Amino acid sequence: MNKQSAILPDCTNRCQSTQHGDIVTAAISKRSVSDSNLASFLNTTCCCCESVKDQDGRTALHVAASCGRTALVRWLVLNRHANINAPDKESGYTALHRSAFYGKIDTVVELIKLGANVAVLDGNSLTYLEHAMLDRFRPPNNDSKGGELFSWGPNSNNSLGSQHSRTVPETMDIFHKEYPDENVRLILIQEFHSVILTTSGLVFTCGHGQGGRLGLGVQHTEFLPKPIKFPTVTKNVQTTFDKIEIVNVSIARDHSLFLSSCGEIFACGLNKHMVLGMVPPPAELLTPKLVKYSPNGNVSLATGNYHSIVWGASGIFTWGLNAGQLGHPAPGPSEKYILTAKRVKYIAKENSIRLVCASTGATVVYTVKGDVYILHEYQCRKIASRQLNLVEIAVVGGNLNHSLDPELSNKNRELRVAALTSTGNLLLWQESDAALRKCIFSIGRKLTITQVVLNMSKVLFVTRDGEAFQGEARPRKKKPTGPKEKGNKSDFHKFFDRDESLTVKVEKIARVHRALSIQSDPKGQNFGIVQDRPYSFFPKSEISASTMPDNLLDFLLQADVDDGIADVEINISGRLFPAHRYILASRSPYFSNLFAQAGNQSLEYPGYNPVIFEEFLRYVYTGTTELIRIGELKNPALIQLCSRPVIVDENAPAFQYYSDLKVNRKLNNPVRMLHEMAKRFEVMELQKILSNLEVIRQEVTVKKGGRDPWKTQIHFNRFECPELWDVEIHCKDDRVLKGHKCILVARLDYFNNMFSTRWSGAETSKISIHFAKGVVESLLAFLYTDSLDSLDEKDIDQLFKIIVLADQFFVKRLKDQCEAILSNLLTVKNAVELLTFADSYNACSLKENCFQFVQQNVTSFLEMRLLDDLEPQLLAELSQFYQQQRRLDCRIITPYSTAVCDEEVILASALCAVDLADIQERSAIKEKRKPKKRIPSHKVSASGKVGLEHELLTPTVSVCDEPKLDSPPVVNSRVLSIVLANELVKTEAAEENFTVLRKHRDSDSWSASFDFPLLNSPPKSNAAYSRPQKTEPRVKTSKLSQKQRKRLSSESSSPPVAEAPKNPWKVIESPVSPVGSPQNDDIGSIISNERKQKENLEKIRSKRLVFTQMEDKAIEELRRFYSVDDMDDEIIVINRVSMGAVALPTWVPKTK
Repeated sequence: MNKQSAILPDCTNRCQSTQHGDIVTAAISKRSVSDSNLASFLNTTCCCCESVKDQDGRTALHVAASCGRTALVRWLVLNRHANINAPDKESGYTALHRSAFYGKIDTVVELIKLGANVAVLDGNSLTYLEHAMLDRFRPPNNDSKGGELFSWGPNSNNSLGSQHSRTVPETMDIFHKEYPDENVRLILIQEFHSVILTTSGLVFTCGHGQGGRLGLGVQHTEFLPKPIKFPTVTKNVQTTFDKIEIVNVSIARDHSLFLSSCGEIFACGLNKHMVLGMVPPPAELLTPKLVKYSPNGNVSLATGNYHSIVWGASGIFTWGLNAGQLGHPAPGPSEKYILTAKRVKYIAKENSIRLVCASTGATVVYTVKGDVYILHEYQCRKIASRQLNLVEIAVVGGNLNHSLDPELSNKNRELRVAALTSTGNLLLWQESDAALRKCIFSIGRKLTITQVVLNMSKVLFVTRDGEAFQGEARPRKKKPTGPKEKGNKSDFHKFFDRDESLTVKVEKIARVHRALSIQSDPKGQNFGIVQDRPYSFFPKSEISASTMPDNLLDFLLQADVDDGIADVEINISGRLFPAHRYILASRSPYFSNLFAQAGNQSLEYPGYNPVIFEEFLRYVYTGTTELIRIGELKNPALIQLCSRPVIVDENAPAFQYYSDLKVNRKLNNPVRMLHEMAKRFEVMELQKILSNLEVIRQEVTVKKGGRDPWKTQIHFNRFECPELWDVEIHCKDDRVLKGHKCILVARLDYFNNMFSTRWSGAETSKISIHFAKGVVESLLAFLYTDSLDSLDEKDIDQLFKIIVLADQFFVKRLKDQCEAILSNLLTVKNAVELLTFADSYNACSLKENCFQFVQQNVTSFLEMRLLDDLEPQLLAELSQFYQQQRRLDCRIITPYSTAVCDEEVILASALCAVDLADIQERSAIKEKRKPKKRIPSHKVSASGKVGLEHELLTPTVSVCDEPKLDSPPVVNSRVLSIVLANELVKTEAAEENFTVLRKHRDSDSWSASFDFPLLNSPPKSNAAYSRPQKTEPRVKTSKLSQKQRKRLSSESSSPPVAEAPKNPWKVIESPVSPVGSPQNDDIGSIISNERKQKENLEKIRSKRLVFTQMEDKAIEELRRFYSVDDMDDEIIVINRVSMGAVALPTWVPKTK
């Protein structure tokens, strides 16, 4: 077998061999070979390697997506043109389904980029996103009753908390910015306003305020939600506005009712139909006012446009316009309105009420016995009985007595009641059907519903998996049945009979994955949904322990008078102690006053023990010393001091004897000696600690009744002792900060080396740090205080810069704290940005938390395509992390035992190499071009030559790279002839005027002049090339791309035209250009260019991140507006305006 036949498959381009499919899928399951080797092997195995199926009905793309071979997937789709949406035989999974099922997030993202249909359903009626939803993170003990608020709709009446309309659910900005700690429990939306209730009992409202429906004391429109203040009446009958916890809210078109935790009811709004329940009835209430009602036990609220309801276990009370919905008899001429709460007599007292809801024209009551009643048209109708498992009911529509008010004539709608069972089933009752029927959904999978609401046109509900749907009930088709068949079915069988059920066509609401409750206005135009906050269950970031005491202790022990940092020398009984004035002044008022009066560099204190003074300095610098630690002494000098004998003159008088004995005993007690020294130098905190301690037999103990020593936190204030500032820090924005060298040198090795005498830095008083003032101030605050509380007030951009500075200066503790703060600020919108930043600056803790956040909320990131811009390597790490956290080890495809050996795959790669990176680039260019017109191949003429030339001009790596081209049926003959020509060239002896064949990018200059013969075709004569008029029409049918037109124009504009060689491998001398070489620039232009580059670098550094994000958003909108990705006949490029060359960033310390 020769070489060329070895690299060609033994099949045709219509191969459907199952054996080939088994070989292909088995080879892809191997783990020890690369994607490029597999691509070469697939090319040499089958001409249809992208479409052949194995015995299980899987293609190469299916298995590659399951194994997470992203590069191979890209090659199969772009170069082999595999059907990206083809389902497998077993489960109907597409490649996108399989990659999501096996947890290959990087492959999922790549397939979506390649154009996979995200709405395709598999055999279980699931999309790829629902597979990820089923594998989602489930928080432990998730009993959340509140979360984030999302709204969308036309917002025609400004009831959504924004001045703009929204097509998809978006967060309400006010809670994200002004009230970040508030969790929304409930939102109610009406035609002109909306009310929001939080878990802490606050109530916010927005919309049109006419009549006082907002309860804010105004009647104008409020675009943003504002909190409502509720009045409190004191014993002196004085009204104050204290905080009242609201537990329930109900609103209608013109009024609102509020229930407090104390059982008080407040009302506000327009009182045209006497819905406020007050006597005498006011025309309107601009602020909430207490409704006089005597509650009996726990009560709840409900409202309709023309009535209000208060109900409890003992009964139901209604008031308002008596148009048939109140549950009272038809009114007389003077009983049009019920002014105050009146009990409904239709519901017996023994029927304990469990749930009540109201619409414009009806009231629905559900009792403990399982009976469902409708108060409608002055009647009480029972629509269901023995429904003991209902947990929620909703109602819409109803008829009103329009004879009471002409306004009611157009308010009548069909009455519909929805009921939700404890098992998650939805029941629907319609006035036209008059039966409570079970709902069957068109989605094809089981939905467990947790909350339901009705509007005039649709039913909206939330499922246990956090999804939200809106649906419309289809008219039920009634099948004619005989009386015998109808009578044989029991109520139980009728309930579960599909023919007796109601089909609801549902549609999933996009970007909703953690839904808790949903609401809409009665017309079904504006919507609000409460979602649980994005899951962020990751361990608390570990912050490295404080090194400040150790840093200051080492700094004290290494202090030397000649190091240029120590600025004071203290003589204690002949022993010299180098120290630092700022540290002493900060810890001791005595030294502070002393250094403020005179800048002495040498101090002397005779009569003090040097060992005790050394312990005193340790406390001043570190906040601790051995003499305040409970236990035995370990310092030999202190032990020797305690063991020193007491020398007293026994012949002295008694008074003198005992006085000398007391003094000498103090000299043997280091705790007392340190206490006296602390008192001398006015270190009050040390005095308090030592007053509770004593030394007994070389052991420090607590006195009887004393207090254990407490830990002293060391911190300094940079603004204290400004007269001791000895260093200036020049920031990037030309701002200057002043500080103390001793603190900088003690806390950071960077400054220690900078101010070291060996680098002649001790005399340096000015340094430069190329960061903004705010960032440098944060660093200095940390160095002085070792406290990180002030960082909580920084924004994300500022924290980014602090991390960069901390990483550059190796301040690990500061970096850890910034990472912890950023981890708490993670949201769906900024998680990818934070992840990229953490990976760039080696913020390991932040990176892991970002991984956790993404994998716990992966459905949101996939649906919003937020992972598309991640680097491939980082995306692969995320995918591996996701598989580990979601425990998908059982879904790994193990290598097949029937797979070919590795050596065979590598041999195929050696014979027919495939460069996946190069193929990706060429395929991206090819997508921009229009498909060329097919050229007939049965004629042997000049047109056939044009077709072959066009085929040669198509960018290819080798014959194995792209076997399926848009070419005549004789493509196999042409491919074989090209292979033979390549082998002939490689076997010929190299001559002096020949060179190595260039890559495909340089082949345009010779491919047009070299004509390979077609196999099984008659030889061409020279006359075939002497009639160019026949080839002209063929050339004009191919439209040139923008890049080709530029290349042709540049070639035509150059004066020297080289003659096309008859042999493409012959070396041709380069034509001599008539244009001379450019002259060298002078020194002035070079300096100006360098200055311009530095200015450009400064502009880039000072540019704020928000402006960069605005530009990126504008570019994305322009690309979407011009449909850049869908253009086939032209290329549109949208980029930032280039500012020219930029200087390389360098850092040079300024020296005096």
